[in-house]
Formats: sequence, C-alpha cells, structure tokens
Amino acid sequence: MPQPCCAAAALLRVRPQRHSVLGATLLLATVAALAASAWPFSVSASAAAQPVRWALRVCEKCTSRKAGNGYNPMAVLRETARSAKEAGWPAPVVEYGKCTGACDYGPTVRLVKGEIAIPTLVEGMTKIEVDYKAFLSVQSDEQAERAFGLSSRQVMNMQSEQSDEQAEPADIPA
Repeated sequence: MPQPCCAAAALLRVRPQRHSVLGATLLLATVAALAASAWPFSVSASAAAQPVRWALRVCEKCTSRKAGNGYNPMAVLRETARSAKEAGWPAPVVEYGKCTGACDYGPTVRLVKGEIAIPTLVEGMTKIEVDYKAFLSVQSDEQAERAFGLSSRQVMNMQSEQSDEQAEPADIPA
C-alpha cells in the first residue's frame, strides 16, 4: 500500500490538541452560564418606562445646497418646538439629518423615531410624501409649521397608543 503524503498523513492522525480542549471547556462554561441566566433577556422596568425619542430631521444636504430657493426651515421648526414644549404639547427634537433621497423636492423634513431614527409616516402627508416618508418642498414658514404640527400630533397619538397598550393587561391563555 502506498504511503500518503505528509499533509494527508497529518489529517489522518487526529489527536486532541491542548488548545482545543481548553476552548471546548470555555465554550461549555459560557453556554452553561447563559442557560442559567434568564432567557430571553428581559428589559428592566426602568428601561421600558423610558420615553421614545422623536426627532424632526431637516435634510442638511438640501439646506447646504440651498434647495427650495434657499429656505431653511430649521429656525421656524426650533421656535415652534420651543413654543409647543412650553405649552405642554409633544415637541420632537429638531436637528439636521442625512439626505432623504428627495433632492428634487428639497428642503425635506422627516419625523424619525428611536435612537436608530426609524422614518415614521405621519397622518396628513401627501401621497408623494408618504412614498418618501418625509415632508417635501418645505419652502416657507407655513409649510414648516404644517410639518411640525402634523408631526407633533402623530407623536401624541403614538404616545397615547403606547400608554394604552401598557395599561391593558395581557391576555394569558389558560
């Protein structure tokens, strides 16, 4: 019978390596520790009670390119947010954001939810605004106030729905 080459011979000799045994031991210890902990991981009551972050983002690219005859809705949105907050209305944070992809319709304003800024549809948006998930052609104070007002109402409705869901007891099958 012919002798296998060195590489083939090495594959035929299977010996447990010291590192493999140590690695397997650590892997088993990790799995055991995870199994002993509460799974799935639960969110603490204080973390669940934290309010969702809402923001109105003005497309920074649109404003820097002076889209929409150079109008920048940022000042009006910030002033409206300040007034709404003083009156006790929901006031999303107003900040600059990344391009919304609607450069032909700038400047654009988008309502986003959470730390990862998920674009949110707003009741009262036009069909094309729904397609882009952003208020388009915000080229006047009135259009900026419309975007803020509809967004503030949407935030209030979403917060109301969230508090209703938390207040209702969960149906547990018998």
